[in-house]
Amino acid sequence: MSGPSQDLVKARTRRLLISGALAVLLSVGLLAIGHHHTWWGPEPSRDPGALVLRIRFVEGMASPFDRPVPDISVYGDGRVLTTAIDLAASPAREVVKDQRLTHIAYRRVYRDAHLAGLGRSRSFHSDQQILDAGPTVVTLLAGGRRHVSTVQPGASGARVWLINRLANHLRSLPRSDLERPPVTYRPERMAIVAWQSQEKWQSQESSSGSSPDAGTTVTPWPLRPLPAGQQATCTLLTGADSEVAARLADSAAPNTAWRSGPNLYAVLFRPLLPDETDCTALTP
Repeated sequence: MSGPSQDLVKARTRRLLISGALAVLLSVGLLAIGHHHTWWGPEPSRDPGALVLRIRFVEGMASPFDRPVPDISVYGDGRVLTTAIDLAASPAREVVKDQRLTHIAYRRVYRDAHLAGLGRSRSFHSDQQILDAGPTVVTLLAGGRRHVSTVQPGASGARVWLINRLANHLRSLPRSDLERPPVTYRPERMAIVAWQSQEKWQSQESSSGSSPDAGTTVTPWPLRPLPAGQQATCTLLTGADSEVAARLADSAAPNTAWRSGPNLYAVLFRPLLPDETDCTALTP
């Protein structure tokens, strides 16, 4: 390559590097200014039932029926529901924390989402291929519409940095941002996904302790009978049944086999969030 051509390539590379650095500095500068001027930015919804922001970290290899609770959900009254691992439980299990932002903190979160460019649907691509890693999917309510953005594993740039910063903030909210201490989320609706085992329950076996497979505990199913069949089924529970199911989810061992009639089942307990009304919340 001739000397002038090399100089041209170097000049273009410098311009790209400078443009990228300026973009990052501009984004950080806007974020810093915004924190000093809390009321800057669009007005978020104040509808308590409106889903305003959702961040879901999609698993790379997951069962089509194993749809975990969305990682972060923010509603119009400032309510924030986030998933966490309860290390005090034995064995450790996933729980949903119920928190509520102050009015100022809620506006700041909404403003930061707009600073990250989530006010319209976007895709952030990456040239990297990361095995067993799924994308981050972010939904924002803006202008009366929901806008969905997807961040591929390994994606980078100023907007991706701002999205990650927002997600990390919501997962570890400071006490000053909250109206009250976090509590455990208690769902009004619970989805029960059941898979029927190939094994049949033998009446001569004990209903507590013995089981077809070593290490599995057989427990009678206390609610309405689970549907028979080899396909996974989803049942919606509400009211008192939902409360019973929530207690079962908190107390049952992960390797529990549930006996309903002559059949044994594996059961997934999926609490539904306020904007999720039925089993369609578990579909991709």
